[in-house]
Amino acid sequence: MAGAGARVGLIARLAARADIPVFPVVGVGGRAAARSLGLLDGVRVVDHPRAATLLVVTGRPTRALLPPLLSLHDQLPTPRATVWWRGGPGGEELMAAVGPAVVCPTGDGGALRAVFADLVSGARASDPAALPDIETAWRGVGPYGQGGTGMTGGNPYGRPLPARAPDPDGLELDQLQLQVGPAFPPLPPGLVLDLGVQGDVIRTVAVGANPLTRWPDDPPLGPLDSQSFLDAAGTPTSVATIELARARHHLRWVAGALGLHGLGARGRAVAGLAEALDGGSGPAIGALAGRLLGSRSLRSTMVGLTVLSGEDARAAGGPVARATGIAVDARTDDAGYAGLGFEPVVHDEGDAWARFGQRLLEAEQAVELARSSGDRVRQPGPTLEGPRGPLAPGGTVTSAWLAGVLPTLLAGAEWGDAMTAVVSLDLDLEEVAAADETAGAIR
Repeated sequence: MAGAGARVGLIARLAARADIPVFPVVGVGGRAAARSLGLLDGVRVVDHPRAATLLVVTGRPTRALLPPLLSLHDQLPTPRATVWWRGGPGGEELMAAVGPAVVCPTGDGGALRAVFADLVSGARASDPAALPDIETAWRGVGPYGQGGTGMTGGNPYGRPLPARAPDPDGLELDQLQLQVGPAFPPLPPGLVLDLGVQGDVIRTVAVGANPLTRWPDDPPLGPLDSQSFLDAAGTPTSVATIELARARHHLRWVAGALGLHGLGARGRAVAGLAEALDGGSGPAIGALAGRLLGSRSLRSTMVGLTVLSGEDARAAGGPVARATGIAVDARTDDAGYAGLGFEPVVHDEGDAWARFGQRLLEAEQAVELARSSGDRVRQPGPTLEGPRGPLAPGGTVTSAWLAGVLPTLLAGAEWGDAMTAVVSLDLDLEEVAAADETAGAIR
């Protein structure tokens, strides 16, 4: 027995020094914190809660986000623990429903390590389940006692069979109805898609309710991902500050897109470049763009996917419009950019590959504008070009418009292509919620 205990102790000590598998759930104001998780030494962000030991909640949950949060929590195998990087006021009542979460400062990797070490050593008890275990009644049900009725009816062994639906060839095939989101890693935080899937082909698409929309007594939204641009719209701000923020945003997006395509190590390197960005980073970004845009394998995963119509692209604005050949950019008529030689970067193809290249080249251009603008200050007044599109009070919210065209874009796409398409649009559901809260105006 003593030998067995020593072996268990050794295994626990070794496990405590291993990478920490974490699954993030992003609440309001939590996108930046979730991104920083992947940059912490010794932390491994996993794609499914069953592969995680720690559930890390970044930002504050809303009431609509609580049910999926509880379900995700209970999918973590034991031993498990919850860490809350709250990042703002509110949310205590909702987080109490999850269980005994460890509240620590955002970005505190040391706290994650301490919780993980205590958990695997047995010094900390595993989180109990947050939801009751309610079994679907199936034993003794139906003519064969296994819950099924007829060919495809009932709940055989507790799980319903998919219904039938026609495919493009006129055949009747099984079509599985499933919901993905609001914490499905490939998708933007908060995006919910109700899908009808035949094999790996998506047949029907509906965008679900936005769980980041505030209910009464929910914690306040923000800070938004584009908060620095919203602040600059109403406050004198140096052009260099605005453009470095733009380049940083685009590079963070590129890092996420690379991770989706299995290039996680390269994505982390790009994310590191984004965090260390300054006015002298132009050559590094140019070299990065050359390598990535010259990759035939990467190109093959995006070229020709989800070509937006000119009407939809123009309505969306921003990099999505410019990747479709529409040279619209509020900086063209902004006095803060006069004399800097600014001209919009434009692609003509309008597909996912064009949007990838668009953001890379705009990041390089933004750093050059930051370098050449010196101490020039942009004054409030004209519409400010944000990282996703123009930030005009009462104007179109880019993410809201693009979310509305997802059913048309994704229907008929294979699974991997659909995920690539969604990521290429750079949606922000909290920005949509903020716009809804102020009757369509970003303030």
